[in-house]
Amino acid sequence: MGDELVIGGSGSFAVGTDELFTCAEQLRELWREMSALGSDLGVIDSLVSPWQLRSAAAPASAFDAEAEIHRARMVIAEVELQSRAMESAIEAAAAGYGFAEHFVGRMIHEFTGQFGAMLARFSPMLLLATLTGTAVLGVAGGILIEKANAGGQGPNRFGPNQRGPNQRGPNQPSRSPLGSSPLGSSPFSTSQAGRSGESHPAPWFREHNEIITNPLTVDLVRLASQASGDVVAGALGVPPQLTSLLGGAGVMIGSTAVMRAGSTIGLFKETPVRLVDTHMQTVSGSPNGFAERLSRVPDTETTDGAQVVIEKYSTPGDVDRFEVYIAGTVTFSPSADSEPWDMTSNMANAAGFGGGSYASVAAAMELAGIDSSSPVQFTGYSQGGGTAARLAASGDYNTQGLASFGGPTGQVQIPEGFPTVIVEHTDDIVPALGGEQVNNHAVLVERAVFSGREVPTDYAVPAHHYEYYEETARLMDKARSDQITKTGSRLDSFSSGATSVTSTAYQYERVPSQ
Repeated sequence: MGDELVIGGSGSFAVGTDELFTCAEQLRELWREMSALGSDLGVIDSLVSPWQLRSAAAPASAFDAEAEIHRARMVIAEVELQSRAMESAIEAAAAGYGFAEHFVGRMIHEFTGQFGAMLARFSPMLLLATLTGTAVLGVAGGILIEKANAGGQGPNRFGPNQRGPNQRGPNQPSRSPLGSSPLGSSPFSTSQAGRSGESHPAPWFREHNEIITNPLTVDLVRLASQASGDVVAGALGVPPQLTSLLGGAGVMIGSTAVMRAGSTIGLFKETPVRLVDTHMQTVSGSPNGFAERLSRVPDTETTDGAQVVIEKYSTPGDVDRFEVYIAGTVTFSPSADSEPWDMTSNMANAAGFGGGSYASVAAAMELAGIDSSSPVQFTGYSQGGGTAARLAASGDYNTQGLASFGGPTGQVQIPEGFPTVIVEHTDDIVPALGGEQVNNHAVLVERAVFSGREVPTDYAVPAHHYEYYEETARLMDKARSDQITKTGSRLDSFSSGATSVTSTAYQYERVPSQ
């Protein structure tokens, strides 16, 4: 059903539901208790032997007690044996499922990649047609999504970074500016862009969104994204023996090629960024739980366009700690205009170099006083999740934790050594754009949002919408499996005990191309 969490990662191939792993943990605790109890009874039983009882002319009740102890030890041993066997069976099933899923996925990817590389090698025009077509589809897709938003019931019906017309996170109050913004609310948000277009394509797009929400579509998008680098390599004449070694570079190569192809018609051109406005926000202490952590990701509609929020946690006698919250995509236009949280930044992040959103966050961090030694955690949603992963992977910061909700993080090589949780909906195409997930050490939480229920027609891409990731975060807070609870506790402990918490929002814009 749509409220079931599937958990993977944590350094193993095991994949299962929260209930399955919780059951295994309870069985593990049971056999440990039985083992300890059996040992205690064994010690008690060894204190007095049947020979000692007979020598002391003990009453019959003493012999009965001795027999009961023996029977109890046998029952306890049987319970321990059965619980050990059941725990092993559950873990073996989870590991077997995860390994089979990984093995089949790798086989499909290698076959598809090699096939695409072979076609591109013999027909380079296929590559040109593919990249040109991708750029054109990017334009059409961006326009279609923004027009679909226009057909919604008021603003924010689609915007993946938006919570609804009157919703705000609990720590995102009305703006308290330090300076006035010449832009005000970003005119390039999905809701603003949608109002400027005709709305007649919107009803069809929303009423048939079950196509884009189908998990099969998501799998195909993930496969195509992952294999794009193989196609490019084939067109460039890379030997087949080396194509399979691309690994995580596949998405990066494919995205770079798409950007270069798009730039020939004025699309996906990166620009510098500059600070527009910064203002303080009221915040009620450090975050507690996944839902509260996600709620602090800025919504540009309620932060007057600010895309980055940085919280500073101070404790006397200790170094300042920071948490960086990064917004999702604001506009889907592939033509870089004023808003850095656009499709150009999405493509640049996928290609592995700093896009407008990445550069904006890095600049905001510098203004906040974060240097290479400052302890910092990152939390992001959608494009913000992908940007957060890139920042954590850069090695430029003293990263202490990472939480990504709905971000395309699959091929971003996130370092080990700090708690990482990656949340994806299996019926959401946005995470699939990042290719296969390579961060096996991270806790991967998946959920099929619309499993067993009807796909709503009021959103263009519903499984990616903020409110459904908010639902998933609340389910994670209720989860009982160690993988989730321990990672959540480690993320929360980073800022616990702070005596002073400040929150600053930052808004950036692109510098117009000359």
